[in-house]
Amino acid sequence: MSNDAIKIGPFEFTDRLFVGTGKYATYELMRDALACSGCQVVTVAVRRERMLDGDGRNILDFLDPQAYTLLPNTAGCFTADDAVRTARLGRELLEGIDNPGSAWVKLEVLGDKKTLLPDPLGTLEALAKLKKDDFTVLCYTSDDPIMAQRLKDSGADAVMPAGAPIGSGQGILKPCNIRIIL
Repeated sequence: MSNDAIKIGPFEFTDRLFVGTGKYATYELMRDALACSGCQVVTVAVRRERMLDGDGRNILDFLDPQAYTLLPNTAGCFTADDAVRTARLGRELLEGIDNPGSAWVKLEVLGDKKTLLPDPLGTLEALAKLKKDDFTVLCYTSDDPIMAQRLKDSGADAVMPAGAPIGSGQGILKPCNIRIIL
């Protein structure tokens, strides 16, 4: 594996860039941006994604499951049970299109609707349930190094600390904590 490659659980990629599907004005723009990025992994918010757009089109019509490993995420979930249910739904959807992303999930259990900061206890609870279901789990968490270590010790395959509240544009607020975690 090269220095630029990344391995998370059984997944190995030559490119470290993971790109999301949210906030694009159109599916065509999303498809073209993903292609230009050269990414191998595309994360999709299972709970937030509309099944059909105004023209009756599905996001999966614009994501080639042979070109990308899809990474379902539990964005928008505020309880461990809701996150687990959403992860299982993502697994089922991706198994139906034979995408290897069905085996993993980006776990987000949010604690606050305004800042979208994570709920650490809900995240730990959901992590335990998802590991019992044999998921490879990438945990979104705060920049608290103690919490990051607890998630790792509890079986997280990757820990992804937030540098600042989602969408705030503030950048990394506590660089010393992020360095400790990494």
